[in-house]
Amino acid sequence: MIEREAPVKIYSDVLGAKGARGRLVRVAPEGYYEITLESGGRQYTGLLPIASTVILAADAIEEMPSLDVER
Repeated sequence: MIEREAPVKIYSDVLGAKGARGRLVRVAPEGYYEITLESGGRQYTGLLPIASTVILAADAIEEMPSLDVER
């Protein structure tokens, strides 16, 4: 789960963002993400519709060891 104030990568056709760096401020029940976005070395606040926006955690999850399963 991505926590509030977590750094994220933002993909949004509405914004034209393809992996933009930002920070998740909140997920609003009205159907949008409130984010802060880095652009040109400055920070901007934006509201992006959940239906057309993908956010990913900026930091990858450490790989977990696989389990050997006898078949």
